[in-house]
Amino acid sequence: MFTAGAIDALLDEEVRIPYTIGVSSGASYGCSYVSRQRGRNWEIVERFSANPRYSGMRNFFTSRAIMDLVWVFDQIPNRLVPFDFETFYNTPERFVTGCSDFYSLKPLYYEKEAFDASGKLVMASCALPFYFPPIYYGGRRLVDGGLSDPIPLLHSEAEGNACNLVVLTKPKSYRHYLKPDERALTFYYSFISENAAGWIKIRPHVFNHVFKRCLEEDGNGKNVSLFIPEDLMISRFDRDLDKLKALYEAGYEGVLSRLDEIRDLARVN
Repeated sequence: MFTAGAIDALLDEEVRIPYTIGVSSGASYGCSYVSRQRGRNWEIVERFSANPRYSGMRNFFTSRAIMDLVWVFDQIPNRLVPFDFETFYNTPERFVTGCSDFYSLKPLYYEKEAFDASGKLVMASCALPFYFPPIYYGGRRLVDGGLSDPIPLLHSEAEGNACNLVVLTKPKSYRHYLKPDERALTFYYSFISENAAGWIKIRPHVFNHVFKRCLEEDGNGKNVSLFIPEDLMISRFDRDLDKLKALYEAGYEGVLSRLDEIRDLARVN
């Protein structure tokens, strides 16, 4: 929700950033920035986070996922809290969604023209193994974009963006290490692709390298990085609305506190 708060602040202040890239939940939240739907992300969480279809173990029996995939990625954006596809497609800003190839864990990037009402592209970007099945899209099996490119700063730079606003869902003190579920994923991928398994082992080092860049380059006139406050770290599937609201407000205030710097970045690109 930190990202959702930052997005709403950008929309309220009419900051137009010409290029946005998101992976995992960043893709899910970020598309509402391009569709100009201020408050949409918070409305979804506030209305549905307590619903067991939004997150719960019993969904594994119906969707093979922690979420009811059809309900979350189809019914919510198409019926319950409609996503404005027309505005999304017609705004001049680019929006790129990062996914990972299931077999190789190499990154794949999709422009907003690849979006459709099925929600499968956002679903794929969020499809963390063990919590989601691989998602079939465009003739490929896809999984979470954060597995291959957890902080897509380098891709944004390769696309020609000299300055970047980086919204990070970790505090400044965070350092990544190989967690138990990633060790299990390494073992799982050892039967699929040795290269992919090897990548999972070194991925924490890659994450930490880019994260360090975000720390060191923050405020240098080139990049602005927003970090969540140290005391607001929560678990991946925490549904406590008070905690989520605090994260949202921190993201909102984070943008406002550095608004002049962010406006300058948007003008450069």
